[in-house]
Amino acid sequence: MTPPPDGQLRRWEIRVNLMEINKENLINLFRDCNVKYFDGKLPEPDIRVSHSRTRLGYFTCRFSRHGLSGIQALKVLSGQIHIPGKVRDQRIGITDYYLMTDDQVEDVMVHEMIHYSIAYTGLKDSAPHGIVFRGMMDAFNRKFGRHISVITQTKNWQPRAAQRPSSYLVLGLRMKNGTFFLSSVNPSYAADLERRLSSLRNVDAHWWVRTTDDYFRSFPRVRSLRGRLVSEAVFNSKMVCPNKNQ
Repeated sequence: MTPPPDGQLRRWEIRVNLMEINKENLINLFRDCNVKYFDGKLPEPDIRVSHSRTRLGYFTCRFSRHGLSGIQALKVLSGQIHIPGKVRDQRIGITDYYLMTDDQVEDVMVHEMIHYSIAYTGLKDSAPHGIVFRGMMDAFNRKFGRHISVITQTKNWQPRAAQRPSSYLVLGLRMKNGTFFLSSVNPSYAADLERRLSSLRNVDAHWWVRTTDDYFRSFPRVRSLRGRLVSEAVFNSKMVCPNKNQ
């Protein structure tokens, strides 16, 4: 290699191929991975684009004869319960929350396809990420030079700017034992959570507030009744609490 002129350091620009995450690209990626890793044996599932910050991908399915969810299906495969029958309503979702390279998206896709393959073939595993899953994962990593993992740390990953919501729908709960919880709620699930709140005896009062407070950026946008325990001072500073539930 020729030294840089005048002793100056030459700067090399490393270009990384960032993948545009949309349904068409994910379908094409699934088809390529199906042939490359699974000999084309997996029927094409419903492919979705999610917007989750906390979950890079997911696989769900049902069993034809019992209508189990994907999580329950994995319990079947772990040997906790045994239910015969073929899977149906297969779905794979990949988030577009982060800027991801082609390789990173492929790792996530293959991770979810391993779950799919285990469910589709009826293999039993010791856990959702048990011996069978890890064996397939390690084999693909060695053979294809992949970096598939059980858990991916995304702390230093860069979000797509457009994915950061400009406002947050916040649910504040005051419990009868004197504790306080805050949740950032997915608006599509607000009505369902409101109905469920009426049946909870341990909730003293609740309030809904829309806010642009950056404090809630680190909160996952939940679809169920779960929240973050906070002090009364923090609760009062973040919620405008009228006398009646809104």
